[in-house]
Amino acid sequence: MKKHSTAKTRRAQSKYSRSFLKLFKKLRDLGMACGHFAFAVRIILLLSVLCLLSPLPSSFADESLSVSGRASLLGVEALESNSVKEDPSLTGRIKLDAADSSWRFHSWLEGGWDGTVKRPPRDRSLFKNYDAVYQSNTPYLEFKEFSVTHSTNDLDLRAGIQRFAWGRLDEYPPNDLLNPWDYTRFILRPLEDRKIGVPSVSAAFNKGDWTYEAVWVPWLVPYRLPMPDERWAGTSVASALSQIPNAEVRPDEPTLPSKSLENGSAGLRIKRAGDIEWALNLFHGYDPRPVFKTTALVITPLAGKLLIDPGYIPSFHKITVIGADAAAVTGGWSLRAETAYTFNRYFDIRTELWGYPAAPSPGVHPLNPVELKSDTLDYGVGADYRLFEDALLTLQAQQTVIFDESGALYERKVETLIWMNLKIGWMNQKIETNANIAHNPEHGSYMAKANAYYTFTDSWKAGVTAVTFAGPPQSLFGRYGMNDEVEAELVYSW
Repeated sequence: MKKHSTAKTRRAQSKYSRSFLKLFKKLRDLGMACGHFAFAVRIILLLSVLCLLSPLPSSFADESLSVSGRASLLGVEALESNSVKEDPSLTGRIKLDAADSSWRFHSWLEGGWDGTVKRPPRDRSLFKNYDAVYQSNTPYLEFKEFSVTHSTNDLDLRAGIQRFAWGRLDEYPPNDLLNPWDYTRFILRPLEDRKIGVPSVSAAFNKGDWTYEAVWVPWLVPYRLPMPDERWAGTSVASALSQIPNAEVRPDEPTLPSKSLENGSAGLRIKRAGDIEWALNLFHGYDPRPVFKTTALVITPLAGKLLIDPGYIPSFHKITVIGADAAAVTGGWSLRAETAYTFNRYFDIRTELWGYPAAPSPGVHPLNPVELKSDTLDYGVGADYRLFEDALLTLQAQQTVIFDESGALYERKVETLIWMNLKIGWMNQKIETNANIAHNPEHGSYMAKANAYYTFTDSWKAGVTAVTFAGPPQSLFGRYGMNDEVEAELVYSW
């Protein structure tokens, strides 16, 4: 019996190795097609490390094993002549799931060459870490998920690096607070790809129509921001300072709260299935949304250039959130709704009130305090309607009410986001098109995006995406007003 099990394990391992070998050959061909031999070699070496870091657990191999992956070659053409440029990206992901009767191992590892990073990269580490806001490294590796689960009839216990999906709305679900976001490509990334996995312990108990889920994140994992001179930094004080001739802007990394029990975050979700599926949510922990505190603008002449500390650093505050969400299907409509009341959320005042000098000069320039605190109410509704078999229309509207809003905030007392997306498949889903528009009426900002993908085989597809932004420089979409672009992407998956 043992010999038979060993043989099955070897066959599973052989299949696993062949999958990686096949990916390596495809990536080599992609890299060589770009005419960059060194580029191709580094990617192959990078994914070789990825392979070694995702070994096949032999205790699982003879029961159940699933390995899948994806590689993407992305090129970007900026439509604004004076916008920050972006290099091509070649990235990949490998997902591995292995299980026996009651245990499950799950790994989701990503890596590659990130074209958004300003050359040369200022961070030489290979792995993304979980305690830094500014991470400028390429090539890179990141565990998006890495966990072990033990399941019984009613209870699932999981520990490791996890990502969660609480709430119902698309793009900005107000109850989805357990995972911080990666803003280095922000609005162009799907919600799932923005989320940073967090070391955590979770438990889900199922009893009939009821599910009780509890999550504990033992320490703060911060969001990630691009460097000021990178494309997706958007319009900010630091990005404006980086335009000064011979200037190098170096934002300070914040000092994070200590890794202690009182500095963790926790969430509880109670969900009931039925014709109307609804859930109650409770979260207490650090707000994953960016907010800053000021210190002093410091401009130092050094070796023929100006070294600039922009004078603000990320600030982290605990919040308490009570929320609810629901979903139902009626006729051809799929309906969703979500609301969340947040206690003690922090906001920044308008940047023109931060106290920056009109004509920056070498020296130390103290800045004004910029944080204000307020309770907020977030709520929204969404609907999906199938126009015909291969056409899906999605509509969504959501608002944030700031109860202690003052004239010093850029945000209005009520902030609204309206989204619409039309997805249509053609030629039996060989061609997939999406048209998306989002609008913030309070500031007159919007984003419009359209893409089309053609599927050649089960493994290969290619597509083109165009996106444009408009609005005031501090608004959600207007801050990326210089980032209008067209992307071309080639995807291989298995």
